[in-house]
Amino acid sequence: MNHNVIIACDFPSGEQTLAFLDRFEGEKPFVKIGMELFYAEGPAIVRAIKARGHRIFLDLKLHDIPNTVRRAMSVLSSLDVDMVNLHAAGTVEMMRAAVEGLTRPDGTRPILLAVTQLTSTSEEAMHRDLLIGASMPETVAHYAKNAKEAGLDGVVCSPLEAGLVKDACGASFLTVTPGVRFADGDAGDQKRVMTPADARASGSDYIVMGRPITAAADPVAAYRRAEAEFSVHPIARALLDIGAVFLRPDEPFTWASGIHSPIYCDNRLTLTAPAVRTLIEKSFAETVAREYPGCEVLMGTATAGIAHAAITAERMGLPMGYVRGSAKDHGRGNQIEGRLVPGQKVVVIEDLISTGGSAIDAVNALRDAGAEVLGIASIFTYGMKKGLQRMAEAGVRNVSLCDFDALCETAAVMGKIDPADIARLKQFRDNPSDESWMKGAAN
Repeated sequence: MNHNVIIACDFPSGEQTLAFLDRFEGEKPFVKIGMELFYAEGPAIVRAIKARGHRIFLDLKLHDIPNTVRRAMSVLSSLDVDMVNLHAAGTVEMMRAAVEGLTRPDGTRPILLAVTQLTSTSEEAMHRDLLIGASMPETVAHYAKNAKEAGLDGVVCSPLEAGLVKDACGASFLTVTPGVRFADGDAGDQKRVMTPADARASGSDYIVMGRPITAAADPVAAYRRAEAEFSVHPIARALLDIGAVFLRPDEPFTWASGIHSPIYCDNRLTLTAPAVRTLIEKSFAETVAREYPGCEVLMGTATAGIAHAAITAERMGLPMGYVRGSAKDHGRGNQIEGRLVPGQKVVVIEDLISTGGSAIDAVNALRDAGAEVLGIASIFTYGMKKGLQRMAEAGVRNVSLCDFDALCETAAVMGKIDPADIARLKQFRDNPSDESWMKGAAN
C-alpha cells in the first residue's frame, strides 16, 4: 500500500492527539495538523509528532499579502513538516511568494498545495456568498492552473474535481482530497464527497479522512480499511466490475491448452462500457506520453487492441494502424494496415499479455517494415515468467495499465475472492503447468 491516507487529527489538545496515535502500535500513519490543534499547542505538537516518525501535513491555509505569506512560510519550513498549504484565492503573486519563503537554503522544501474550494462549499454558496460567477469545475481548474504557474506541487480539492485538475495540469500535479467517507458512513458537514476507492479512481493522490477514522469504535481498523479501499487499483476495479476479468480459484476455467486456470480475461468487453473505455484510453495516453516520449504512431493488435489504439490515437492526435496476426492471403498481402514510414517511432497497443507470443510477432512485423518500436502498452498482463523471459529475449518492453498482483489484491478488497486465495493465485501465475495451486478447489 502507498500509505497515502492522511488522518486529520482535529483534536483540541496535544494530549488527546498523542493518546490517539499511541493506538497505532508499529504503524506510522500520515497525519494532518489543522488550525485547532496548532493554535492550541503551537510548534511543539508538530515536533512531538515528527519525533515519533510520522509524516505531517500542516493544514493552516495561509491567505494574506505576499510578503506576510513569504515570511510565514519561512518559519514553517523550519518545522520539518512534509506538506503545507495556502488558499489559491490569494493570487499567483502570493503563491510565488510562498514558494520563495518555504524553500530552504539547501533548495529543499515541503510539498506546497493550494486550496481551491473547500469541500464544505457548494456551488450555490460559491455563487451567492463569494460572488464567483463561474461554475465549480471551471473555478477549481482555473485555481489549479494558477497554482501550477506559481510553482506549487498540487492542490487541495474535492475528489469530484481531482480528475479535471489532472486534465488541466498533468498527471504529476498532486491532488489531495478531503471530503472522503466510507460508503456506509455519514457525510457530516461535507457537501462534495466520495468513497476512498472512488477517490482513487477519480485521480486523488492522497485522501484526508478525519471523523470516519478518529471517531470510529476501532480507529486502527478504520484506518486500515481506508488504506485498503484507497489502494484499489482503478483499472483492476473496472475490469472486475464489468466482468472483463473473472477470478474463480475454486471453480477453475479450462484453457484451450487443457491448463486449468483460476482467471479468465476478455478485454473486448471494455469496448462496450463507455466509462471503462474512457478510463483506459486516458490511462493509455498518459502511459504512452510518460513511458514512450517521442512516439509517432500507435499500432493496435487484434482484436481489442485495434479499437483502443484508434481511440487513444484520437486522444493524442497521433496516426494509427494495426498489425494482423498474419499477412493476408489475398490483395496486397498486407500484415500491417495503415501508413508506416520506415524509421517512425511506434508503440504497440495490446489488450492482454500472457505468454507474449502474439505481441512479439507484432513487434517483429513492425521492425521488419522498418519501424523503431519503442515498446508495448497493454491493458493487462499476467506477468507469467515465460512471457517475461520471451519479451526480454526479444528486446521488447511492455508497460501494462494493470497487472496480476494488482488485480488479485483489488479483487480481495472488493470481496470477490478470499484474501487467503491470493497466494495460490500467484502460484498459478508463476507456473501454470503446476496444478498444485488447485488443492482445496472444488473440481
